[in-house]
Amino acid sequence: MVLCYKKIARYPQVFLMLSAATHLDEPLRLIGLTHYKKMMPFIWFDALTPKHLRIAKYVEQVAMRKGYRFLLTSREYDELPSLSKILSLRPIYVGEHGGSDLRKKFEASVKRLLELYKIIENIDIKYVVCHASPEATRIGFGLGLPTININDSPHAEAVARLTVPLTTKLISSDFIPANAWYKLGLARSALINYHGIESVIWLKREKIFPKDFGLRRPIVLFRPEEVKASYVKTSTNSSYLTPALKAAQKTLRFSLLVLPRYRSQRVALQDELPDAVVLDSQEEGLSLIASSDVFIGAGGTMTWEAALLGKPTLSAFPKSLYIEKALSKIGLLSHVTKSNLGNKLGYILGNLEKISARQSELARLTLQSFQDPLELISSIIT
Repeated sequence: MVLCYKKIARYPQVFLMLSAATHLDEPLRLIGLTHYKKMMPFIWFDALTPKHLRIAKYVEQVAMRKGYRFLLTSREYDELPSLSKILSLRPIYVGEHGGSDLRKKFEASVKRLLELYKIIENIDIKYVVCHASPEATRIGFGLGLPTININDSPHAEAVARLTVPLTTKLISSDFIPANAWYKLGLARSALINYHGIESVIWLKREKIFPKDFGLRRPIVLFRPEEVKASYVKTSTNSSYLTPALKAAQKTLRFSLLVLPRYRSQRVALQDELPDAVVLDSQEEGLSLIASSDVFIGAGGTMTWEAALLGKPTLSAFPKSLYIEKALSKIGLLSHVTKSNLGNKLGYILGNLEKISARQSELARLTLQSFQDPLELISSIIT
């Protein structure tokens, strides 16, 4: 047992998990870290998606620079464990995604909230930071902890209603009207705007290395919609765009690379797009964007990333998004539907060299002009 405690002392995150699981009354005293709690408060970040992990990587650097310990929690959910390894992060995995069923979502959230509370109840947390985590925000509010939410997704209304009214500070792009948050219950004093988008945090810092898939050029990378999200109303596991993509493959010359979100989506897409290379959902997205010539996205984050990396980008998100409109107005992407996808893709492929050069320069200038939201997070953490 002594050897176990010595090892735990080297890895505080593992110690936190053990103390919660075993319900030790005085775990800090048992391993001689009483001073640790008194002298080293924590910043707690709860990451629920790949984007959250990318933000967490740099919030951790802010925390360490300001003299805090950093506690990172996440959940068992498809690509999260693999991306954590790529980013050299060691989160505590707590709970799981409830899937598309509302009852299962609710049950998973309640269970996860209680498990998270058991982990954090015995440590000194100074700030809670997350990207619209219902569980972390609820705990922060319930314990009176300053809670910082970064959010660019008022369209995810169910999650927003569970987090926005309870947050201390909400950091959001000025592309999103303030009223979009106020009508969801945000206190007017809580909103902090910046000019840009969240992806700037990592795109200004990451070194991105393309992969060689041995495919014939041009390569079109497709990222389907998040069919398990509460804001996507669908009964399919694949994508509403698969018929349009299949038709485009018959008339246009390109290799189709697909990055699904879940294992179940991969199986469905392999069946519906037999001539495409459907990757494992745990592949790292930025390197795939760098490897491709054109990007088609039915989601948000990877579409914004592709646009700011200078790839000719088509956005097929099934709803209207403020960020998409802003990037479209700048000229970084174009919106498509299943009815006009083939025509717009054909035009890009027919003028690929010229369009790629133009998009690359426009993206470079835009990225330079955008404000870095990490600076705002750093200014709040004192």
